[in-house]
Parts: sequence; structure tokens; C-alpha cells
Amino acid sequence: MTPLQNIRILIVEDDEPVRQTLADILELNGYQALVARDGLEGLALAKQEQPALIITDIAMPGMNGFELLEQFRDDEVLRTIPVIVISAKAERATTRRGMELGASDFITKPFTEDEILHSVATRLEKKELVDELDAFAHTVAHDLKNPLATLNGRLWLAETMLGKADEATMRHHLAQAINSARRLNEIIEELLVLTGVRRQHIVPAPLDMAAIVAESIDRLENLLRQQAAVVHRPAAWPAAFGHAPWVIEVWVNFISNAAKYGGPAPQITVGGEPGADGRTARFWVQDQGPGLDAAAQALMFVPFTRISTVRAKGHGLGLSIVRRIVEKLDGKVGIESQPGTGARFWFELPIAPAPAPPKPTVPPLLFAP
Repeated sequence: MTPLQNIRILIVEDDEPVRQTLADILELNGYQALVARDGLEGLALAKQEQPALIITDIAMPGMNGFELLEQFRDDEVLRTIPVIVISAKAERATTRRGMELGASDFITKPFTEDEILHSVATRLEKKELVDELDAFAHTVAHDLKNPLATLNGRLWLAETMLGKADEATMRHHLAQAINSARRLNEIIEELLVLTGVRRQHIVPAPLDMAAIVAESIDRLENLLRQQAAVVHRPAAWPAAFGHAPWVIEVWVNFISNAAKYGGPAPQITVGGEPGADGRTARFWVQDQGPGLDAAAQALMFVPFTRISTVRAKGHGLGLSIVRRIVEKLDGKVGIESQPGTGARFWFELPIAPAPAPPKPTVPPLLFAP
């Protein structure tokens, strides 16, 4: 899931104490709160900021909450944003109308901090799941289409030319068919890894990085041999916490990309060092290939849900999975490169499990009689 500090939530509420309490609840729990004093201001801010979620009152001057929901429903972008309605009116008709206009949840005043946080977390999780299912379907359709078409085409040519073409031509068509079948298998494996990362709950443990890198290289033995690649490893590795099967996937992705795009007979260097902050360790894969300019780097590590609109040739799906893995392990990913100087893909992991943060408290919201 996206880090909380990057999740913007819009609050549309004309009552200043209620608006401030909602903002305090969200910000003390790691979210970024945007505030609007009425429906018109909320609509403008929603169009400008496109928040991850919207919380709105019903009874407001100018444009009320129902009219605001109608505006959201008629907007192609805003209609996908979940909306939580908060209102002092608890009548069934009011709740039903809000739901008919597209509200995701309905909370009555006075509310509690737990009610707000539970509703927000549930709506965000549902939205992320819907977005990911949409991206998953698009990725399957897009990424499987080309290799499947090539596989079918080459097998059809081989069948048509059987007994007519020379052996070299037949071998060429079959080799292309095998490559396409291998790419289909890689895509399926990547999607299975992505699904596992979303669903699986893991407890971070100390990593034997030397063994993890060795296993990653063993998995890539055929590719490394075909590319005549040489992998240089350090004598020692810094300590880090994570989940070994997932970290293997990160190394496999980074090293395979270095082998494919690191130039002829690629020289690949892997390494790691403690972070300057004393809380993390950074690991990397360095190649001596043509490097990447700023525009190309911007296409790396896009979120999986953006794969359908932003693609880095040969990298997009794999690196989006790397990002998902590392962020779920409370780490970071990145790239350092300039044209002509090769590329260094890196990831950071904590060197110790993160302590559970103390639960923040919010001043009670008082309603005068």
C-alpha cells in the first residue's frame, strides 16, 4: 500500500471545529489532510488535487453534500474517488440517497476516532484493490498479447513450411516460438509474485544476504551464461531485515536486467553498505551499459496500478513488483545513472524491525447543548 504520508484526504465541512478535528485525526495518524469549507470549495479542490479519498458533510451552505456527490458522479476522474459522508442526520432516507449518489460509507455525528480511521482504511484498501484488479487485467491483456501472437505466428509458419523449408529456417521459427513461450512464462511468474506479495503476511527476519544473492545468481545461470556476464560479489554484506523469498525476487530482477541491458559481455557488480542514517542498509546492482537519461529514469519503478499508462521497455512490470516488495518491507528503491556511465539500481531495507508507533490521541470533539 502507498505510504500514509503520501495519501491525501479531502475534508469538506463547514463547521470549523469538526473540520479541524477530522484533520487532526488524519494527520496524527499519518495521512495528509486537505480542507474545504463548503461544497464549491471542495469541488474545486477535488479537481485540482485529485485526493485518494473525500470526507464530506451533507448540510452546507451553497452546494450541499448531495449536490457535491452529484458533481463527483458526473466527473470521469472524481467518480472513482471513494467518498465518506459524515452527517448529523441519521434518517434512513438520507443514508439511502447518499449511497445512491455514490457515497462509499455514511457516519453519523458525533463520531469517534476509531470510526473515522476504520472507515478510511477500509475505503482506501477497497479502492487500491479495485485499481489493482483493473491494472492486473490490463497488464495481462497487454503483456501477454505480443508474445502469444508471436508464438502462434511462428508455430503456424513452422507447420506451413514443414517439409518445404530448410532446417535453418525451421530452427529459426522454433527458436522464436520458444523465446515467446519463455516470455509468457516469465510474465505469469511475475504476476503470481505480485499476487503473493499483496496477500501474504510476513514477519521480517534477519537476512543472509550472501546466500540470497547466491541463490538469485543460480536462478539466472542460463541467462548469465548466454550473455557471457560476469558478476562481482563483495566479501561481506551489511545486516538487514526482510523476507528472503521476496528479496530473492528483487535481486533476480535487478541482476537479470543488468545482464540484458548491460552491454556485450556485461560486467555486473553487486554490493551493499550500511546507510548513513544508521537504520537502513543499501544494496545495489551496477552495470556498465549505456546508462539512462532523466526521462528514462522517470519511467522506472512506476506503481503497478500505473503500468497500463506508463511503461519502461523491458522493465516496467518487473520493477513495479520490486517497488511493491521493497515498500512492503519498509524500504525504498531507486536508480542512479547518466548516459554512457552505466546504471546502478538500488534498494534499502531496515537493519532492525520497526517498533510499533504509539497510538496518537486526538482532543475530544465537544458538542454544545
